[in-house]
Amino acid sequence: MNGELAIVNGFEEFLMKDGRKGWLKAVSVGSTIPVTFVGSVMGGFYLGRYLDNLLGSRPWLQLLLMFGGMVLGGFYLVYVLKALGTSDDEK
Repeated sequence: MNGELAIVNGFEEFLMKDGRKGWLKAVSVGSTIPVTFVGSVMGGFYLGRYLDNLLGSRPWLQLLLMFGGMVLGGFYLVYVLKALGTSDDEK
């Protein structure tokens, strides 16, 4: 266990040297944006599908909630990109 922890700590130190912290932050944010966007759209789609089957209003709630997921995903995208663009001094 201690050997694994030393490897992780060494890797973190390597990434933090010479501005690599910005690269790591960009990669982590860049990978969460598409996952969150797709998750919100799929969540709206399947929730709408369930409610449509329950209420018999097919396909209106499915479409409405899917587009709602797109809008929420877009808002999240704007929020994350604004947060990524501001430096620690501006916060």
